[in-house]
Amino acid sequence: MDLSHFVIKGQVLSLFRKALRVAAAAPPDTRRELTVEIRHQFEVSRKQADSYTVKHLLSDGRVKLKMLKEMVWFSQ
Repeated sequence: MDLSHFVIKGQVLSLFRKALRVAAAAPPDTRRELTVEIRHQFEVSRKQADSYTVKHLLSDGRVKLKMLKEMVWFSQ
């Protein structure tokens, strides 16, 4: 595992944790559904090995996380 792979892996884990934290702050009736969907999305992309694809998925995930934060914030 080279350094760039190690760094990307850390970014993916960080994004995953942030998404789960946002889901935990969601209203109780949607919390479980959000957590399941977050886990599913990460699991689907788990086997990606191409760094370009992983970077694209990270970028897309950050945008989705921002939208999720806004949705959770508005629902409170």
